[in-house]
Amino acid sequence: MGFSDYAVKRLLLAIPVLLGVSIGVFLLIKLSPGSPVTTILPPQQRTPANVERLRQRLGLGKPLYVQYFKWLKHAVVGDLGRSYALQSQVTSLILSRIWPTIQLALVSLLVAILIAVPAGVISAVYKDTWIDHTSRVVAFLGISIPPFWLGIMIIMVFVLFWKSWFGAPLIPISGYAAPTENPLQWARTILAPGITLGVGYAALTARMTRSAMVEVLNEDYVQTARSKGVKESSVVLVHTFRNALIPVVTVLGLQIGFLFNGSIVVEQIFKWPGIGRLLYNAVLARDLPLIQGIILAIAMVFVLANLFVDLLYAYLDPRIKYE
Repeated sequence: MGFSDYAVKRLLLAIPVLLGVSIGVFLLIKLSPGSPVTTILPPQQRTPANVERLRQRLGLGKPLYVQYFKWLKHAVVGDLGRSYALQSQVTSLILSRIWPTIQLALVSLLVAILIAVPAGVISAVYKDTWIDHTSRVVAFLGISIPPFWLGIMIIMVFVLFWKSWFGAPLIPISGYAAPTENPLQWARTILAPGITLGVGYAALTARMTRSAMVEVLNEDYVQTARSKGVKESSVVLVHTFRNALIPVVTVLGLQIGFLFNGSIVVEQIFKWPGIGRLLYNAVLARDLPLIQGIILAIAMVFVLANLFVDLLYAYLDPRIKYE
């Protein structure tokens, strides 16, 4: 099986996954307490006649399977309905908010890689030394720190305290600037939420990198390379690091999806106009079509991230076959 055939097969296998997710999301929303009618109608207009009229217009009186297939038919062509609270198309709202979240996720992933990979490699090379023990303690602290607490501490130190010390904050307390319009301001606004979101994933990735490196360093071919007089730097970077990347890439690929989930808290703290903050406001407003659409979009990110990881495996390890 060639690369293109394997890619098509994996895409086809993603369809039942997304279908199952759509069923779960639809049922979860429909069976939750409350009614969208009470969200749309103000209290003074909730007369029995108005409630029944709106229920019929929204199709809420029909069986669940009829409502689901009607929603699915529109979702397949990109129509996820209309937001109750914002009175706009859900697809348009998601597309307008997903780009800032993608930027935040990529910066957070870059922060995680820049911290985790060198830390994991050094920790494995100096296994059971004070360097390794220090790295493990720092990684444990990174995993344990809640993102909302770290975000608040960053705001306090680099905005409030920094302003009292030097007269001006180092970073903006909130806001967003498009990278194409003002790259410098974009970097200043995205750095704090990117670090906040990336630190926890950096700690997890560092632990995985260390474990994979330690395992590969004990392989016979690594010992053979050392016995032949290969430089230690070549042993670590050429013979060991690439073969240790398989589990690390798996973790990083899955983290892309989790970064979208983690962005909900971080975007709310830093007032970042992304999809996480949009979901938070949708939940508060009980905006069911918007909640459904966002969760389905995040599920698609998970599926595509897993597909990307699967395809990347063969590049990192040619022994992997497309079967």
